[in-house]
Amino acid sequence: MEGQSRKRKWIKTLQFLAAYLVAAWTFLQFVDWILNRYDISPNWVDLLLWIFIGVIPSVLIYFYNQDRINEGILKLREKIIFPLNVILLAIITYFGFGNSDLGATTKEISYTNDEGNLATQLITKEEFRIGLPIYQFEPTVNDTINTWLQDGIQELLYQDLSQDKTLSVTKSDSYGTVNKVTESRIFNDYYVDGTYEVNGDTFKVTPKVRNAKNGKVLSEKTFEGNDLLNLLDEASVFVKDNIGLTEVKRDLYIDLNLNEFYSNSLEAIKAHINRDYYRAQELDPTFAMSYFENAQRSIRYSFGEEGEKKLINQAYRYSGKLPLQRQLQIRILRHIAYEEWDMAEKLLKLQLEIDPSDEIYNRLLYAVYGETKQVEAYTKYSQERYDNNKSIENGTNLLNASLVSGNYDEIITAIKSLEIVQPNNPSLFALKIRPQLLKGDIEAAKKTQERAKLLNPGWKNFTEPVDSVIDYLSKNKATKKALLRFVGKYRSQSLEQVYEYWMENDKLLCYVSNQQLSAPILADDNKLMLGSYINGNININTFLEDSKGKFYATVNTEHNYNNRNVYYYWRYDDTIKNAEEALVKSDYETAEKLYKIAIENYPEHYFLKLGLQHIEYVKSKPEEEIIEQYSNIIGSYGNARQFWIEDNKLYYERQGNTKLHLYPISEDSYISLSRYNNQYAFETTANGRQASAVYSYENETKTWKKLMENNNYLFKDE
Repeated sequence: MEGQSRKRKWIKTLQFLAAYLVAAWTFLQFVDWILNRYDISPNWVDLLLWIFIGVIPSVLIYFYNQDRINEGILKLREKIIFPLNVILLAIITYFGFGNSDLGATTKEISYTNDEGNLATQLITKEEFRIGLPIYQFEPTVNDTINTWLQDGIQELLYQDLSQDKTLSVTKSDSYGTVNKVTESRIFNDYYVDGTYEVNGDTFKVTPKVRNAKNGKVLSEKTFEGNDLLNLLDEASVFVKDNIGLTEVKRDLYIDLNLNEFYSNSLEAIKAHINRDYYRAQELDPTFAMSYFENAQRSIRYSFGEEGEKKLINQAYRYSGKLPLQRQLQIRILRHIAYEEWDMAEKLLKLQLEIDPSDEIYNRLLYAVYGETKQVEAYTKYSQERYDNNKSIENGTNLLNASLVSGNYDEIITAIKSLEIVQPNNPSLFALKIRPQLLKGDIEAAKKTQERAKLLNPGWKNFTEPVDSVIDYLSKNKATKKALLRFVGKYRSQSLEQVYEYWMENDKLLCYVSNQQLSAPILADDNKLMLGSYINGNININTFLEDSKGKFYATVNTEHNYNNRNVYYYWRYDDTIKNAEEALVKSDYETAEKLYKIAIENYPEHYFLKLGLQHIEYVKSKPEEEIIEQYSNIIGSYGNARQFWIEDNKLYYERQGNTKLHLYPISEDSYISLSRYNNQYAFETTANGRQASAVYSYENETKTWKKLMENNNYLFKDE
């Protein structure tokens, strides 16, 4: 009888448990609907699920003994199990959900618009966005004419889908299902690739939404027609439909058509995708995104201040038709072009609230931190970014920031921990070599280097210079006195890019214009090492010294996988900088004094003498005669070079390149403060034709050589 009674109690208990599970599941479905309806964190569903499951031991005991427990009679085991169950559940949910956002999935940000008025925008928080990598589209048949569409369709879909802040869209060049899955599966549920075909004027585009865990096609659809931009607008809606975006969520954000905000000229888009920005802007003079991309490239590599401002002003002029986030990008870059660092930083931080993973914004913020020497802010932000998204890129940047701040032991410990998780990663351990060298642990660096050479024979081109660095540091210490010699600024011979080296807390730091901070490693009495294995380049910067032992230039040798590139940089102290600024303002008296001081300090610096030559030349002639000299040469040369007068100054622009201000040093020769390595000459041939020629400075022979290859000698258009 007792056995049958116990059996009935268990059957009754299981029936109650089944009812409990059904009720819990129904409640969770209702909660899920409420959360979606009112944009509240879906983490509540997971939290409640764990709670419902976690209390099952106590629920089972209660259902089995409910008659006694309802009368208030609890045995010792129940007095222990019930509170213990609650405590353990609280601990588990705390560690599982303590850092989870349980509030709204959206937030409102405020910003000041161009009219100076306060505006707001509702955005989805990053942690609640759907990650969506987009890969290149492949032709269904061999097509050598329309290869630009591989990148073009990817870029256009990326731009279109990026308008929806429920998504976190990225682009990648990885090929093959295995590589795509390996790259996307960690942080994403889906990825998009596809195929295309062109038959005459008809386009067929087939986007494929795939499972990021295994590459399986979840949905695909072919869009066919004569208007590619219209097809891709439809394709982006298809993608959003098939990754779980409801119409209600899609309606949260404005979805402009591609021909409204990108360009309505397919030929201009083709030129833009092929990075022929000049042609793209010629075909569509209102192509704001093309001006922006060109300005961004120009600013990143310091092609020339005048050209940078011209490009970003053009982008700004036509930015009104763009989505809000693109308008803000242009405003940020404009502040950077005009060196308005405070405003750039404020706007960047605002925009990073909207797009925390956007590489453009993050790279520009790192550049601002470098320009303003905010080492602590750079390190703190890099740590926060990595904590929010533990990607390889964020980890690499955190590594660099930690080296800048001097946290060598922490880096080494973190890399060792990662090695345990990824023991087969052939390059992960090599990240230790920079902190080991900066820390002064040369023996450990030797072991890391030998392992790197053994496992990565393809790295030979840049393991050899690291060998020389290790050999030097095994015999010499990187003392403060040894590092102080390198402090100063050095400007590129071929661009306006500047390397700045300074000491901070006994560490030597470096910043490259519009890029980011780094921690150089002493490589010899007159050499520094920059770069890293993970970036695929090692730079050895050799400092040249004059007869007085003073550094006046650097020869930067970049060691890549298969080649070496050499770049010259010249000392650029405040005297030289002020001399050039005075020259730009036509303050010849001040400029002449400063140039003479600079030449005395750095007699090997050839370009300083050319600056002084320009001053002496313009002071010897009336302004009217100089203007007449300009008038005799302006025009188009070979349909590639344009020379014109603007505000009584001579300007030059080669097709696809940046705008340069030219300064005369004789009747037929000119220099540019943006290009130390070039002289621009005008010559008359035997048959009376006027031609434009470029001379390049040969550092080895210290002479000027006329460039004749690549159409560098061009006749004036008639």
